[in-house]
Amino acid sequence: MDSWIAIIRLDLALFLRDRKALVLLYLVPVLMAAFFGQLTGGTGGKAERSAIGLVLVDLDGSAASRGVVAAFTNDSTFAVVVTNEAAARDRVTAGRVPVGLVFPPGFSTNLLQGIFQSDRRPVVTLLFDPSHETERSLLEGMLVPKVVSGVADGLLNVDVGRDLIARGRTNILRAQRLPEIQRRLLLDSLAQADAFLESRRTSVARTNAVAGPAELPLPYRVDAQPLTRVAGARYNGFAHSFAGMSLQFVLMVMIDLAVGLLTERQSGTFRRLRAAPLSRATLLLGKATSYAIIALSTFVVSFAVAMSAFGVRIHGSWIGFVAVILALCYFSATLALALAAIGRTPKATRGLAIPVVLILLMLGGAWIPSFIFPSWVRTVSLWMPTGWGIEALDAMTWRGLDVSAVFLPVAGLVAVGTLLGGIAWRRFRWDGGPGS
Repeated sequence: MDSWIAIIRLDLALFLRDRKALVLLYLVPVLMAAFFGQLTGGTGGKAERSAIGLVLVDLDGSAASRGVVAAFTNDSTFAVVVTNEAAARDRVTAGRVPVGLVFPPGFSTNLLQGIFQSDRRPVVTLLFDPSHETERSLLEGMLVPKVVSGVADGLLNVDVGRDLIARGRTNILRAQRLPEIQRRLLLDSLAQADAFLESRRTSVARTNAVAGPAELPLPYRVDAQPLTRVAGARYNGFAHSFAGMSLQFVLMVMIDLAVGLLTERQSGTFRRLRAAPLSRATLLLGKATSYAIIALSTFVVSFAVAMSAFGVRIHGSWIGFVAVILALCYFSATLALALAAIGRTPKATRGLAIPVVLILLMLGGAWIPSFIFPSWVRTVSLWMPTGWGIEALDAMTWRGLDVSAVFLPVAGLVAVGTLLGGIAWRRFRWDGGPGS
């Protein structure tokens, strides 16, 4: 019995002295649970979401169109930018903004006439990123109340429509220089419109007595246009999922490689290599190269399956696609070396690497698309190298952007990878002790 108790006390004492194990066991689960709980609604309230990016283009410039723009601008659901049509299309195509609206010339003039004549209804162009179908549907649904509140609360009401017709009839009868034939045609048209409104009131009241005032058909049409750089290219969710999952398992393999590196050191392999003689820089360069090749093989196999079985295509630049893959491999390899150099022992390295990799994947959008993150998390995710790589792969696959779209992501990955390599070179020791 005493021996049994002694074993328990020894194991618990050793565990409690391992700070990295304590962090992994207690702090990381709490942080991840809090993060995902925030995304899914917290304590029963609505989950905090970032405002939806929306670009507005007002080609009409009338009081009515300005009213609709103001209605969207004053709604905290949207983060509105008013710009020209070319800039709006570029923003949505590049994925910087999920949705946009273009109000055409003559929007206000044709809006009322569109109630009675379907061919006169103005066409509002709805631009959307194909990967943001939810935002597109939300915007199209909210367009109706925004038009009503921005133009006039009672514009679509039957009583208001009949009042406008009565005023028009009075003006026609007072016009002295109007030819009689034209006068009759105009009065006949107004009479038909008035009869339509009255029949509309009667039919709606008959079918739904408690529905409130009768409403008219929408006086505008919506032309929803999914935007990608390549004509006919469609959003392919497999492109994003294969990018995220490939990177996830590359980083998980890098954890094992980092631990294996330190296990080699403990076995005395590095002391024998050092006697060769072999410099520390040569050793680390060789390890980084082999790790990068392993990472590259994972990406090659994953995307080969994605292209052959799931319809993923490189609609952008093949050169850009390859550059992003190579940059991610370089970053992953140097990350493994830096973790091994900082952790120093296999156990400590594993305890350090797991939370680091989880955070990189979680905030980089590998598991959950980053646009549904709370606003503060979205800001943090912009600094994640993993997010740069995944967004760049999206740009080269279904978005169909040109090679210039990956310049900054690739440069960022290479810069971070070089920094990690420098940390590994300075902190790595042949024998794990304080000397080199």
